[in-house]
Amino acid sequence: MNAWRTGDTGDVDAMGPTVTREVSANTPPLKNGGDLRESGYLIAVGSRTARFRRKHKNKLVYVALIVILLMLFTLAVAMTALYVHQKRNKPIPICESKECLRSAANLALSMDRTVDPCTDFYEYSCGNWAKDHPQPDAQRPNDWFRDKQTKVYIAVRDFLEKNSTNHPKPVQQAKDIYKACMDTETLNKRGIRPVIEILNALGLPSFPTLINITDDIDYNNYTFDWLETVIKIKTQLGMDVLIGFDIYSDPKNSSVYRLMLGSPETTNPFPSMHNEKKRHTGKKTMKHANIPILKTILTHKRSFFIFKKKYEYDSKATNDNDDERIAQIYKLFYAQLIKLFILESENGKDLKLPEADLDQQLLKTADAYYNFNENIYELEATNDTDVEDDFDFNLPEFTVDEIQAHTDMIVENNDGTSMAIWKRYLQGVFNNSNVELNFETDKVIVSEFDLRYMSLMAAYLSKTSPVVIELYIWIKVTEVLAVHTTTEIRELFDKSNAELHYDNGVSSSTPRSLICASAVNDMLGMAVAYAIVDPNFMNVTKPKIESMLNELKNALAHLVGKTKWMDDNTKLETYKKIIQMKTLIGFPEWLIDEKSLELYYEGIEVDAEKHLENMINVIQVKVRNALNNFREIHNYSWATDPTEVNAYHTFQSNTITIPLVMLQYPFFELGLESLNYGALGTILGHEITHGFDNFGRLFDKNGNLVPWWSNETTQLYVNMTQCFVQQYSSFYFTDLDEYVNGRTTLGENIADNGGVRESLAALKRHLHKYGPEPKLPGFEHMTSEQMFFLSYGNLWCGVSTKESSKKDLEDEHSPQRFRAIGTLQNSEDFARAWNCPPGSPMNPQERCIIF
Repeated sequence: MNAWRTGDTGDVDAMGPTVTREVSANTPPLKNGGDLRESGYLIAVGSRTARFRRKHKNKLVYVALIVILLMLFTLAVAMTALYVHQKRNKPIPICESKECLRSAANLALSMDRTVDPCTDFYEYSCGNWAKDHPQPDAQRPNDWFRDKQTKVYIAVRDFLEKNSTNHPKPVQQAKDIYKACMDTETLNKRGIRPVIEILNALGLPSFPTLINITDDIDYNNYTFDWLETVIKIKTQLGMDVLIGFDIYSDPKNSSVYRLMLGSPETTNPFPSMHNEKKRHTGKKTMKHANIPILKTILTHKRSFFIFKKKYEYDSKATNDNDDERIAQIYKLFYAQLIKLFILESENGKDLKLPEADLDQQLLKTADAYYNFNENIYELEATNDTDVEDDFDFNLPEFTVDEIQAHTDMIVENNDGTSMAIWKRYLQGVFNNSNVELNFETDKVIVSEFDLRYMSLMAAYLSKTSPVVIELYIWIKVTEVLAVHTTTEIRELFDKSNAELHYDNGVSSSTPRSLICASAVNDMLGMAVAYAIVDPNFMNVTKPKIESMLNELKNALAHLVGKTKWMDDNTKLETYKKIIQMKTLIGFPEWLIDEKSLELYYEGIEVDAEKHLENMINVIQVKVRNALNNFREIHNYSWATDPTEVNAYHTFQSNTITIPLVMLQYPFFELGLESLNYGALGTILGHEITHGFDNFGRLFDKNGNLVPWWSNETTQLYVNMTQCFVQQYSSFYFTDLDEYVNGRTTLGENIADNGGVRESLAALKRHLHKYGPEPKLPGFEHMTSEQMFFLSYGNLWCGVSTKESSKKDLEDEHSPQRFRAIGTLQNSEDFARAWNCPPGSPMNPQERCIIF
């Protein structure tokens, strides 16, 4: 229908077509809506268009916002997907420094990837190590520690051989000692005359009087002052024969010194001819008498690693229990040694005795010595007993008169003739010093065991012919001195040693240059270190080690805080001990000062043509200094030289010593922090834990032997240690058909386990603070924790022989394979890192944990 029409114009309103109506004369024509609004005829109440626009205006805004949000969300999802894609496909940061490349190659060459790490992680880490490292001879194993020590001696040798000048006096003396040691032509030319001169100075003949080549000696009336000779041997050679004497810091007051007497301890004060460190042998224990154990602790501290060695000629070696064969080898050696001295002596030049008769006498003399030596050894030896859990803090001490009275009683009870020994011995030793003893106040610490030995030894000597006692002392001294003379005598030692320990009677010899470098390092270690230290060490490496140590101490404190077997008071004292634990890192600061170095070695004189005398001069200065310091305040210093591949915890100073050479490859500077913490970190943690292990718990924060743990805590600790004893006692050496002694190795096992736990905790904190580390080439698939454990496993790589394995089983450290396996079996983090199934060999159901 047409409506709202406007006349004849034909325009159509927007609302529709026009409409024709009758028009009143008084009514104006209708207009369309637009006209009406414009002319004011209509009041706008709202059209459909306006209503529509207002109604949907807000909805459009909401829709637009939703659309925008959806677009933003889509964009965010797309960007996230792109980021994840980019991240997944982004090249993993790879460490390509020379340290990382070296570590990667070392780990890859050592590993045997065919072995399941959850079955035998040692084989997984070290299965191929022996292929790239020299096989050891029958006695000495090979591992990272010995490998590094050999390299140190090579560096020392190279420096000592350089024609350099302008060195401090001690450094030049080190060069002169090395030169004298290497000059075999002069040594051979001098022969054994230097030894004969020393024997005469000690009150000993050129050869044993028992060899009566002139047949004019009345043995019934022969006299020999054995005590006077023993005193001279101690002061001039620093060597114990028949009587053991030393000066230790007071166990209960580490700032002062005390006297100790007992069985011989320092039986060979001279540098080893092998490039390995001397070790203390014959740990003695006795129920209710802990001093022998204590002597071992005070003398040798607690070290991370002990080099197994034998002295120049070990009179107690065994080889398949063939006692008779061994005895014959020894006797023949002694007979040949004595014969060399007879032929070199003045009387020997006019020898009229047929050689066959002389040889017969020599064999009888050697037999007499061997029997006497066996009897003395039986007096010294005792069956090893377990360390008492309830350590006796009451140390037995006596006046010299009380010791003498007890000795006299035992001598007389054994039908012997008593003799004044102990006061005369101490007076004779201290006559070489500036100290005068007060025998009323200067009491002597002597264990029950040592007192027994001293008394029975005196009784035995009182009934022994003086000429036999002289023979015993003569051989004891001569076999130590003679090996440092001619090539002929050295070969005699090597030949006898080979017959004892090698099936074919032939041994591989260490190059003389390394032998001499080792000897110089042993005598003047600080002087040698002065020449090879890096001046930048103090500003670069040392701060890194200090930071690592602080992280490890904090980790131990945190672990102690979580223990449930320690009461609060013991925890508090433990925190104090951790805080006060001192560290000696690298080398002493005074070392790089020339005047300080010269003062340290003041009094030592050497001659570039007198090798044996050089060593004796060094020993005499050290003995004299020790005696002169008896009244001085005991200030602990370095437990070892900077050139020794080891680390130590000294209980009586609550101090850790980390030599310079331990802060290098293969223990540090490995490229990644996970590797550094897995190697050096666990070593440092081991030493820190020693402060609280089976022996460390006996010494408080000041290093004094006092019961600072509560009785309840102590008992709970002892109970918990049984887990370690049982675990390590289950480790079996198939080739030897023997088990590890879990009780003997207890303290070291606790330290190993604590060291790994502390170092891993410190690594986690370090990575959390500094962020993730790059990957090692060839090990991109491994996590930092896996690299940590792989580094720890690699630390113990080595190769042993049956002979060296026997020595491993006698040591206070577990064999290296079991130091790795035992510790990691107790780590839940290890099992998680390597996804080891429950019940697998490396993820046992029960674990041993103390800290």
